[in-house]
Amino acid sequence: MKLLNLEVSPNGESSSSLQVSRHLLEKFKGEIPGISITTRDLDAQPIPHLTGADIGAAFTPPEARTPEQQEVIKLSDQLVDELLAADVLLISSPIWNFGLPSVLKAWVDHIVRVGRTISFSSQGPKGLVPQKKVFVVVSSGGVFSQGPYAVHDHFVPSIRSILGCIGLTDVEVIRVEGTANSATTAGVVAAAKSKIDSLKLPRPH
Repeated sequence: MKLLNLEVSPNGESSSSLQVSRHLLEKFKGEIPGISITTRDLDAQPIPHLTGADIGAAFTPPEARTPEQQEVIKLSDQLVDELLAADVLLISSPIWNFGLPSVLKAWVDHIVRVGRTISFSSQGPKGLVPQKKVFVVVSSGGVFSQGPYAVHDHFVPSIRSILGCIGLTDVEVIRVEGTANSATTAGVVAAAKSKIDSLKLPRPH
């Protein structure tokens, strides 16, 4: 089994989302011997935002690309290949300003590729990525799953929509909420880890 692990938070060991996602990784390692894990730390090695050159290369047929376009498209192709090769996708991220941190959005923009992960017709978008289990660990200073801030949650609906459009609809969201209150952070992290302990993991085919 291959697992692609995307880490977004810049806060290292103090990150609530990383503490919880790494607990899930340990569960995978313990229950699935020989699992192969590819980690992309989007803080340590941020993915550049799309440029006009990137877009031009992506929309040029491979056989018609110039040498410069072939070079430009390499990173996007690598990111898409990683996603396609994975049996499981794990994304851990904070909510920033009600939505996706820009480094995660940059990854999204590189992997949502017409002809590779998505196609369009008069019936709308069609995902081209084979179905796989996705885990999304999302931390937030406030509580977005319910209450007055629920209407401002532009992270979970967005990531579900993006993943769904490329074919990934089996998405398990694990929230780590209310971390702005340091007195309760340990408790909400522990609760999220407890939820993970009870999860049934996907098994190798």
